[in-house]
Amino acid sequence: METLEFMSAKRLNLIQVYRGLAAVLVVLAHTDLIYNQNLNQNFLFKITTFGGSGVDFFFVLSGFIMFYIHQKDIGHQNQLGTFLFKRFTRIYPLYWVVLTSKIFASFILFDKSNIKDIGIGEFIKAFLLFPQDRQILSSTFLGVSWTLSFEIFFYLMFALLIALKPQFSFPIIIAWLSGVFFHFIGILQLPPNNILLQFVFSELNLEFVLGCFAAYALLSQKISNGIPFIYVGIFLYTLSAIDYFYKFLGVSSVMTFGIACTLLVVGGASLELRKTINVPNLLLFLGNASYSIYLAHGFFINQITKVLKKLPFNIFQNLVFADVLGFIFAIIAIICGCLIYLYIEKPLLTFFKPKAVTT
Repeated sequence: METLEFMSAKRLNLIQVYRGLAAVLVVLAHTDLIYNQNLNQNFLFKITTFGGSGVDFFFVLSGFIMFYIHQKDIGHQNQLGTFLFKRFTRIYPLYWVVLTSKIFASFILFDKSNIKDIGIGEFIKAFLLFPQDRQILSSTFLGVSWTLSFEIFFYLMFALLIALKPQFSFPIIIAWLSGVFFHFIGILQLPPNNILLQFVFSELNLEFVLGCFAAYALLSQKISNGIPFIYVGIFLYTLSAIDYFYKFLGVSSVMTFGIACTLLVVGGASLELRKTINVPNLLLFLGNASYSIYLAHGFFINQITKVLKKLPFNIFQNLVFADVLGFIFAIIAIICGCLIYLYIEKPLLTFFKPKAVTT
């Protein structure tokens, strides 16, 4: 997902830690998902399934970072080229490398049927991150691609704020957000099979807006103490995780994890702007590598479980041992993501960075 750039004169390390935490949560959730798909059993009694909320965390973080860094560019059309180039090079190059590698590996080494049955149009959509059926993404391409489609759409909407004067862009954004909100509360009914309309007016778009509000609150300098926000955010996140497991509230993740993440972001950023927070280098590194981990982890966990399942004896029969293996698979996937960051993502960012300055 979105990387952290320099905000004001200070790098907010806690935001990087949040990114690493979000990536790890997604890895654990997908470990359970892959266990169910490949082994027909749960991982750790499904306790980690709430880790899908890492996506909510990423969306809020993206909204926060975009507004905090680029709010000064709103209405300044001369900044549009640089903005789009930075966003393009941040998402697409590594995504294309991982996606191409996954398709190639699937076609050469593993099940080829899913690849052969997909039309060229779906390939084009996948590489452009155009909204697609999530079943096609998970079976043939990258399962997490659908979240990147939301990222790209958010960038385009923010680009609209930069490209046009506020008197023109604000009414468009307000009209769109009104549609999103009315769809969220059930007033606006959309065709359930229309993927594009469901995507444009999805409630998940509100999480980017929550992130923008978090940055606006911080920029207003009216928040003097971030600690209460962190405590309340942790409490709400814990409550949301429990609700995700037991379903006793039955409300959207935007209302649970989205709000909790917003409070955590506001509290963490406010706290660090006012005092130096010493963060372990390992946590910072995980934050830096979070996009690579996010993109690649599913492939590694999926293929490891498929290979071990073919052994002549069932090593997953003992549930405790299977859970231990699940943690090992998750760690291996995270390590592989870190290696991809070091040897692919980081060189790509270095390659494109000088060009972004002059574009």
